[in-house]
Amino acid sequence: MKITNQQLETLRIERGRRNLTISSLAQQLGVSRYTMANVINGKTDGLRSETVKKIDSWLATHPTKAVVNHD
Repeated sequence: MKITNQQLETLRIERGRRNLTISSLAQQLGVSRYTMANVINGKTDGLRSETVKKIDSWLATHPTKAVVNHD
């Protein structure tokens, strides 16, 4: 399975906003650091459906706040 570009971008934003290392994010998701590093680096082809579900669940419980541009 593969996660969407939107999911990947949201995951990256939320990781940065929360100042999480790849290891700590992997631990929160319940996946290996190796898998999380591949996901963060855009290598999302061939993920197990269980991994995609874990990412979906984590994103659902950690909504990213919208950034508003006032220019």
